[in-house]
Amino acid sequence: MQSNLAIAIPTYNRSEILKFNLESILEELIKFNIPVYISDDSTENNTELLIKEFKSKHGLFYYRKNEVRFGHDLNCVNTITFAKEKYVWYLGDSMIIEPGSIEHVLKCIENEDFDFICCNAEGRDLNVESSIFTDKIEIFKNLCWHLTLTGATIYNKEKLVGLLNFDISKFKNFPQTAIIFEQLVNKKSNLYWINKNLVRNNPNKTSYWASNVFNVFLEDLSSFVFNLPEEYPLLSKIKVVRDHSLKTGIFSYFSFVNYRIEGHYDYKTFLKYRKKIKRFTQSKIYILAIIALFPKGILKYIRNLYTVEP
Repeated sequence: MQSNLAIAIPTYNRSEILKFNLESILEELIKFNIPVYISDDSTENNTELLIKEFKSKHGLFYYRKNEVRFGHDLNCVNTITFAKEKYVWYLGDSMIIEPGSIEHVLKCIENEDFDFICCNAEGRDLNVESSIFTDKIEIFKNLCWHLTLTGATIYNKEKLVGLLNFDISKFKNFPQTAIIFEQLVNKKSNLYWINKNLVRNNPNKTSYWASNVFNVFLEDLSSFVFNLPEEYPLLSKIKVVRDHSLKTGIFSYFSFVNYRIEGHYDYKTFLKYRKKIKRFTQSKIYILAIIALFPKGILKYIRNLYTVEP
């Protein structure tokens, strides 16, 4: 019997990463009859060939090649709606589901009915006790920053009827998270939080935002949060953006050094984003100005001295 849980993955030109991630869960997919839906925005055919190979091992792979690219946000929404099952685990193509996690989720939904099921992930500075939450403000304050992670949320499709027509242009790069917090305002909902690392990032991936980190996680993230309904307090919205910066480490001094070395951060970038950096991070502005001006070669040499393995 086919499960009422599906995994839905949007992908774009990352067939090798996707292959690794699917291979790591294939045994559980077969064991529990879990369908997998792939919405492919790729410009090449490697992913299509890959899914044909997986379908020969597990017949519940469903593939759709988007002849006209949706782009990140539209592909997100269309991937969730692509799946037919009640619960949809929306998974980034670079995310790995930890062994045993599928079985854990199946046990959670066996005799319960949740609007959302959300989980912790490796490398996230988050320790909220497993619980069922119904207070939208509490969920927003404690979990919103984390739920930007593509793979941390399982959606109950039966509760999303009509909601996926909301204006995603207001939530650039974060429609998957906006779905949650729009619904929490529009109807009484519950969210089951699992304080267990069920997913992790593939360390070999290159994120789509890697060369555009400041625009995505300062401009777009703050825009997404502040475009959420007024029911979420302003101070809480500021806290969400700051928490994402602090708890992910995406704007730590070490991260700024890496961005400088990789050519994604210079003094022009510093000037452009200075106000938001000051507002949403704890980094000292004068230190970031120095990093922006420091020669990349010397920074790389210093970094290697401190990161060399013993």
